[in-house]
Amino acid sequence: MEHSNYDTLVAIGRVIKASGIRGELRVKMLSDFPERFKELKCVKLELNNGEIKSFEIEKTRIAGHFVIVKLKGVENRDAAETLQGLYFSVSRDEAVPLKENSFYIFELEGMEVFESDGRRIGSVIRVEQYPSNDVLVAGTETEDLMIPAVKEFVKKIDVDKRQIIVSLPEGLPSYPKGSG
Repeated sequence: MEHSNYDTLVAIGRVIKASGIRGELRVKMLSDFPERFKELKCVKLELNNGEIKSFEIEKTRIAGHFVIVKLKGVENRDAAETLQGLYFSVSRDEAVPLKENSFYIFELEGMEVFESDGRRIGSVIRVEQYPSNDVLVAGTETEDLMIPAVKEFVKKIDVDKRQIIVSLPEGLPSYPKGSG
């Protein structure tokens, strides 16, 4: 999520473009829970000036990997186009609860990564999603290290301490800092 209220808001979608002439929005879902959009009553958007504005949702419909949303007060295409590129967000306490040992990407980003012997490796700069498994990209002083997010390598994730304990194999892929 690329907005300044990262600590309090969770992005669940991003406005791609206006849809039609009645103020509807085509929103790319950033949530693994598409059904949440059907139940959502209100959403927050951070406007280009940094202001957080709440919008009541009038109606939604799922269209593939997108959701078409009509917000109250956005009555025509011109008004809808001003929201293009903005994130649909909810407060952290409105995030869908996950099963045990599952984490949101926003929870992992910024966590400190340590080897099981206590040596600090770096911090998670992003999480890349692949069909087989997610990969934690940990920034060290010299390189960005790609750590498969599987039990074999990730031994413990402590959300409260903001720490991840790993056991790294030899030859783990990496690339020079800032090149990825």
